[in-house]
Amino acid sequence: MDVIDAIHSRRSIRSYQSNPVDRDLIESVIWDAAQAPPPFSGQVPWTFNVIEGVERIAALGARAMDYARATRPDSASRMWLDRPGFQIFWTAPVLILISGELEDCCRAAQNLMLSAHARGLGTCWVGSPLLWLRTEEVKAELQVPAALTPNVAMCLGYANAVPPTSERDRPSVIWVS
Repeated sequence: MDVIDAIHSRRSIRSYQSNPVDRDLIESVIWDAAQAPPPFSGQVPWTFNVIEGVERIAALGARAMDYARATRPDSASRMWLDRPGFQIFWTAPVLILISGELEDCCRAAQNLMLSAHARGLGTCWVGSPLLWLRTEEVKAELQVPAALTPNVAMCLGYANAVPPTSERDRPSVIWVS
């Protein structure tokens, strides 16, 4: 698959097979993610934390939901908390956290998603647990370096189903001359 095909055919996966992903494959996807441009040559501006196991990841998701319910009881953006059977990490067998400066993490995450897709894996970038993942207690538990901020939580695994490609509207483009 070439990069243009990957860009146009990648979809967010919200249902995963329970089988594990080989660590060599995970490391390859992370190495591809780390090819994103750093702010300055020679820098390594991010760190990747890998959590494996459907049950372990589901338990983390349940804790993140409890945290959201306790800390944002009146938030208008909490509709996801009330969805029956909702699981933050979509039953994924792998969760990858990318920590560092936001823009650096975003560049690496885009590479990670495209690499995973090209290698037959599905991903879903989830934002709802980030406030919980940024707490000192959880950062310590998941071994996120204290000086870094988790900015990406990426589910990874083999897809149960891939959503169909949908038509997208062309974006507004403003040419300034």
